[in-house]
Amino acid sequence: MRADRRLATLAWPQRWLAMLALAALAGCAQLGLASDPYPPVIFVHDRGDSAASWQTMIWRFESNGWPRQRLFAIDVPYPPAGIGDTTPQTGRASGADPMQSVSDEVDRVLARTRAGKAVVVGSSSDGYVVRSSVKDGAAAKTALRAALVDGVHHGFVPRSPFNDPRVFERTWQFAAGEPPRRLAIVAESAPVLGGRIEQPGSHRPVAGVKVEVYEVAPRTGERLGPAVHVSNTGADGRWGPMTARSDAPYEFVIAAPGFAITHIYRSAFPRSSDIVDMQPVHLADAERKAGSVVAMSRPRGFFDLRRDHASLDGAALPGVVPGEIGVSESKLVLPPGPVRTVIADCNGERIAARSWPATQNHAVIAELHY
Repeated sequence: MRADRRLATLAWPQRWLAMLALAALAGCAQLGLASDPYPPVIFVHDRGDSAASWQTMIWRFESNGWPRQRLFAIDVPYPPAGIGDTTPQTGRASGADPMQSVSDEVDRVLARTRAGKAVVVGSSSDGYVVRSSVKDGAAAKTALRAALVDGVHHGFVPRSPFNDPRVFERTWQFAAGEPPRRLAIVAESAPVLGGRIEQPGSHRPVAGVKVEVYEVAPRTGERLGPAVHVSNTGADGRWGPMTARSDAPYEFVIAAPGFAITHIYRSAFPRSSDIVDMQPVHLADAERKAGSVVAMSRPRGFFDLRRDHASLDGAALPGVVPGEIGVSESKLVLPPGPVRTVIADCNGERIAARSWPATQNHAVIAELHY
């Protein structure tokens, strides 16, 4: 996950262009819907994000009746090289690689669904990858239409283009040609969860990882019993599937060779998801001497203290400056002491984590859905 996602990386003319492209393409929203009212929708994340960024967007699509089997989120394999295509770099993508990933994914989805066309939705800088793929690349003949979701609209900057209900409303209307029936996420009784364990900084799967999942007490984060799910990842990095309770928070424990034992606390999952993707973390040398290192992460958005009501362990978020937007992670370093409850709270989403000891190579993350 990316800790610092500053809007300055996307210049205002690019943002305006994304708005203009969305508005211009919206005129074609009815194209092809008569023959296929629910064409496959492929979501492409921004740089530094992942397929899991689209989790709440997909939940809202499902809550309005779009079939789950026709909603897909793509992982672009590597981050961009950043210094030009003429200098190959291990573990970095060229300018053409993301375009090819989008085109390949469109082909796979069409083959799987037997549909003739697909809708492709891209976010921010990768929205331009989508546009290029659809306009000039291999996806030009198979994409029904493309939407560039930047999140800046008439002066409104949402907390996240992935997560904000108003951005969903425009995205749905673009894909369906009509307003959604609801903005709220409709809960399922027994959601099924799964995902991948990925290398930090890329989306390459990690094999040989033990994943344990525990139901925890909402107020304290303490485990309520033995693990409700245990699995080991194979070459594809996948864990699960696991049947969950839609009213229960969970602790995910990732034990990956060469990384800290990573404890990820999540609030209740209202719906199923096969993109509960997670990354183990490394502790810095200084952090290993601390009592505990607890990060509060908002991968589907960023913190804006002008309108967010957020706290970590009952205090202001470390490293988040009022008036500055674009930061999506806050890290709390605690002195040595007994394991205790640490509360992460943002706009009413409350996660109770436990302060596992960094001296024993444990790292803690409270990851927000919203």
